[in-house]
Amino acid sequence: MPKTKHSEPDVAKAEHHRTAIGQAQRAKTRAWIIQCAIHVFAEHGPDAPVIDDFAKAAGVARSTFYTYFQTTRELLDAAVATLSDDVISSIAPLVAGESDPIIRLATGAWMYYRKAIVDPVFGAFLGSVSSIGPLGAEHARADLRAAIEQGEITIHDIDLAESIALGIMVFALRTPHASDHAKERAITVISATLAALGASPPRIRKALRKIEQLDLGAR
Repeated sequence: MPKTKHSEPDVAKAEHHRTAIGQAQRAKTRAWIIQCAIHVFAEHGPDAPVIDDFAKAAGVARSTFYTYFQTTRELLDAAVATLSDDVISSIAPLVAGESDPIIRLATGAWMYYRKAIVDPVFGAFLGSVSSIGPLGAEHARADLRAAIEQGEITIHDIDLAESIALGIMVFALRTPHASDHAKERAITVISATLAALGASPPRIRKALRKIEQLDLGAR
């Protein structure tokens, strides 16, 4: 039987399909390497691991690792960004339409702390790398700037305000008893953060009431 000639659109469609499958597989492998790296960073910190540690954890060849990441720093940045994006995506619906920057700050801190307690690997990673990720920092900085502009906090230096807000959160998670009485501790950490920023007691209480509502809604 004569061979059937494929039309140009059919060939192009098949090629597009193969390309899409290849891209999906590469994205899956990259995500897997990042996921495995999170565990390595959580256990050993950001500076101790070498590329072979990550390749071994992911079960891939060293050459495969280099297909996706050239340095451990590049991998660390990708891991931080991945976790940050994940947490921010869960926070966004909770503060949609919320005009109060103090409540937005408190809600973000609550969700980060809650995830860190529920997911010990995330908590260890967060404490190890001392970062909430670029997207998380961007949102926090925007809320802090709005709080300063609205006169809601007395710390007017945005860099200092960011250091206070993020520093208290990260170092609180590093303590040995970070998960003990998790809810009460989270409330204390958030209250201390807002107080350190210079928020008034009534504003702090209002933010904490919002967190109580979130906690009830999560049950």
